[in-house]
Amino acid sequence: MNFRANGGYVPPERLQRKAAVASASKASGPPALVDSLRQLMILRTIALCGQTAATLTSTFLGIALPLAAMFAVIALLIALNAITWFRLRRTIPASHYEIAGHLAFDLGTFTLLLYFSGGIGNPFSLLFVLHVVLVALLLPPLLAGLGTMLVVASFSLVARVHLPLHLGSGEPPPSALLFFGQWLSFALTATFVGWFVVRIVATLREHDLLLREAAQRALNDETILRLGALAAGAAHELSTPMTTIAVVAGEMKRGATTPALRRDAGILESQVEACRQTISKLLAAAGHTRAEGGGRERLDAFLDAIANRFRTMRPEVVFSCQWDGGQPAPQIFAEQALKQSVLALLNNAADASPNDVRMRARWDEETLHVAISDRGSGVLPGHLEKLGRMFFTTKPPGKGTGLGLVLAANAIMHLGGTLRWENRAGGGTQAEIALPLSAVRLPEGD
Repeated sequence: MNFRANGGYVPPERLQRKAAVASASKASGPPALVDSLRQLMILRTIALCGQTAATLTSTFLGIALPLAAMFAVIALLIALNAITWFRLRRTIPASHYEIAGHLAFDLGTFTLLLYFSGGIGNPFSLLFVLHVVLVALLLPPLLAGLGTMLVVASFSLVARVHLPLHLGSGEPPPSALLFFGQWLSFALTATFVGWFVVRIVATLREHDLLLREAAQRALNDETILRLGALAAGAAHELSTPMTTIAVVAGEMKRGATTPALRRDAGILESQVEACRQTISKLLAAAGHTRAEGGGRERLDAFLDAIANRFRTMRPEVVFSCQWDGGQPAPQIFAEQALKQSVLALLNNAADASPNDVRMRARWDEETLHVAISDRGSGVLPGHLEKLGRMFFTTKPPGKGTGLGLVLAANAIMHLGGTLRWENRAGGGTQAEIALPLSAVRLPEGD
């Protein structure tokens, strides 16, 4: 079987899937380049519709155009779109040079269409600006500079060499018709440029958000690393006094003269045992010994163990739980990181409302859902997104730091799951875990 360094099980099919994704990522090149080709194909389709409509409309209005030559150019664009469509259906690597070739072909056909329809006297010559925008957006600086010079050269060429635009009678087109064409050309250019700018701004904002989240995760990971080192040292130091306390609690229980004293001694023993198990897991995480528990376990039994452990840790809390899923429940590896994460959320709920803590779990073939809710004062809506992402707490000063939620969120994230919070109707907060069972499921026959 495959195990993580912290003792977690990694199914073979998950490792294979990760390797396949990494291999495909290396083989197919940056996905953004393939997406750029797709965007170019869409824009070319829009341009084809506009060019065809403009040519037919001009002919209807009596403007003399070499229709055969112009529709031959449009046919070339249709053929390129068909080739691009078939190319995108295959996993072929994309490159900036391929994108540059598409842009050059589009520029050349656009220049030809203008040559047949009046050159820069054609109102739609303003669309040269869009070619500059596309070149600047889709190509690296050197190719973008060469592409811009090519656009300028095409504009200069068609300004000097073109077929004049005239009516069938040989007269120039009416000024009103040219004005309408200029207005339509400007409107189209402004619309497309505005759309590109909006997309760029949205992408930059998303990139900035991702950078902030990455910085916050790095800060959390650094803090967790320091805490891990401290926890390993503390576990060693606490082993001896916990053993002494366990011996004393046992003697108190044997020598108890009243039922109340015997009950208190039993509670003390159970709490000491819970602490010893936690210390054992800390030492196991540090690589010094083997953690108690773990191994093969049914999912419902794993959840029962978490519930029983919480009842032992917090006997004063009014706690209810319910599981719902297909039976028999799937066999999983008893992932200690997941167990500790759920316990941290339960303890957080118990601190908020010790008189009402609920845990609900359901599973299907693919996903485990766990909801932990309380009836506390809730969290301000603007602060919900801070939970688990930074050291934030709603508890009074000195009562909490938000560390437990950060640790829980990180553990669940590393297992491939998600953790989110929401306020409940009527008061209180609910934490919801969604975890792919492939992260903990054991293969059949293992």
